[in-house]
Amino acid sequence: MRTIREMLADDEKVWVYFDSKETWEKFVEMACSEGFHFGDLPVEKWAVGFVVAVHSNGDMGHLSLFLWCMSFPNCANQPRKIEFRKYIDGEEEYLCEESHIKQWMII
Repeated sequence: MRTIREMLADDEKVWVYFDSKETWEKFVEMACSEGFHFGDLPVEKWAVGFVVAVHSNGDMGHLSLFLWCMSFPNCANQPRKIEFRKYIDGEEEYLCEESHIKQWMII
């Protein structure tokens, strides 16, 4: 099974998209076992999110949906964007090519 550390590879950080609460819960399980953290927050207080920045030093933080949506389609000079469900399912193409969230935004 793939790991979060493998997902980071040599990158300092990646942005990770979650398409469901179940996918988020799988990520939390893996992140805890691999030593990732949201600052000093205990895992019970980790809030469900759609996008998280994962750093190679183990730090994580929620990414604003505005920033996530505005980062498409121009992905130059940005962290790799991972569709976590595709990644853990073993799919070869797991890089996120669209935000999947734009239709939810209210201006």
